[in-house]
Amino acid sequence: MRQRTLAASFAVVLVAALASPAPASALARTEVMARAKRWVDLPIPYSQTFYRNDAGATATVSTGWRCDCSGFVSMAWRTSKPGYSTRTLHYISTVITRELLQPGDALVSYDNHAVLFGGWANADKTQYYAYEMSSSASRNSSPTPDGTVIRVTPYPYWSWPADRPYRPYRLDGITGSIDDAPYITRVEGADRYATAVSASKAAFPEGAPAVVLASGEDWPDALSASALAGAVEGPVLLVTRTRLPASVAQEIQRLRAREAIVVGGASAVATEVLTAVSRVPGVASVRRVHGPDRYATARAVAEEVSRLAGTPSAAFLCTGENFPDALAASPLAHAARWPVVLSRPDTLSADASATLAAMQPRTVYVLGGPAVVSTDTAETVSDLLSGETTVTRIAGYDRYDTALRVAALGVQRCGLSYTAPGIASGTGFADALAGGPMAGARGGVLFLTPGDRIYPKLWTQLAKVSTQAGSPLVLGGDAVLSPTVRTSIALALEPVRPLP
Repeated sequence: MRQRTLAASFAVVLVAALASPAPASALARTEVMARAKRWVDLPIPYSQTFYRNDAGATATVSTGWRCDCSGFVSMAWRTSKPGYSTRTLHYISTVITRELLQPGDALVSYDNHAVLFGGWANADKTQYYAYEMSSSASRNSSPTPDGTVIRVTPYPYWSWPADRPYRPYRLDGITGSIDDAPYITRVEGADRYATAVSASKAAFPEGAPAVVLASGEDWPDALSASALAGAVEGPVLLVTRTRLPASVAQEIQRLRAREAIVVGGASAVATEVLTAVSRVPGVASVRRVHGPDRYATARAVAEEVSRLAGTPSAAFLCTGENFPDALAASPLAHAARWPVVLSRPDTLSADASATLAAMQPRTVYVLGGPAVVSTDTAETVSDLLSGETTVTRIAGYDRYDTALRVAALGVQRCGLSYTAPGIASGTGFADALAGGPMAGARGGVLFLTPGDRIYPKLWTQLAKVSTQAGSPLVLGGDAVLSPTVRTSIALALEPVRPLP
């Protein structure tokens, strides 16, 4: 899907922008770069007292922009003449994060210097193409001793005063974000139930012998469903408490599933839902796996996984009070058939204790920091099991960092890879309930991010694995993961531009 790179697309629209400028009411970033390139190509000498128009011709203070660094950015941004300064560019722009930088944005050091960002210049994205009006570019500019230049520059810049760091800015109202379509695969539907169906289609295009059904209205019972879905080699699909959505019934039929297993009691998934599932053509068996509460349900699921797939070599111990850590583990649980055992944060629940004592796994991975699963709880696990069992905590600074570390464990221990990872919101549970099993069935990992912006460490990780990441499967519509997140993913995966 990457045959048309962002750099190639940018070159095409750049020519179009030169031929037909954007209307005065809006400024496209393609025109910003076209205007900058025109001055760079001339080139124009540096001066704080001379002025040029957008074509580069000599002008006056009322008809042109200053020929200094901020005047150059002002010209590219088509501001009022003679341009803003490094003290005032922020009046017409907004601070953004490094991960969101696109061609046409600027890097500004207050009362010092400003440059236009032209795209990343190396695979690590520690260098970029800086379009600038420089007073110290003599060794990089010809024939003028200084002036407009494009050069590969370390991020954020060569040097700067300690009290005036460079910050990324975006012109207010700029249009024309990059096209993320060549870089991501959307896995979405009209609602969470349809999104889960899309995840099932992505993971099981040829069908599956069984499906696992869980509530899409709440998360506790569904946290343990992924390992069971792995054991029966099928997806996790979501239902309401009282209704089997039509899209889910159609997906069960498309899969040609003979068996359906419902996780959770009648308070989570009512009996009429099981009845509706039994009427789907081809379904021969519908049964329920549950306990009186979330901890007992997780125990019942773990016992069923052991019965179907054999005694697991490892298990996850997660809090039953929140969902992110267990969801991050769901691809691993699906792929390796490692059960997710739920416990209270400050004490090992009786059901968790019984589950681990019966299984005696060689490794127990405690997910999350001590505030999520206490040190005493982890020590209780060590005392409960034989000396041959290793208890290892996997924890990051927050839920998103923990998910990155769990993904690394999946690559190291479960045969998973960073090829086509799943990416889901870490603030909502619904899409990841089905997205984690989808990722595991495809041999991939699951990353979590806030819905309104990409988690910075995730952006860095995607950039590191961009050559193997393929087309990440992004779960949910724009209301769940904003276009900003999708753009950020594309920018992390963008091929490095060739030197100009």
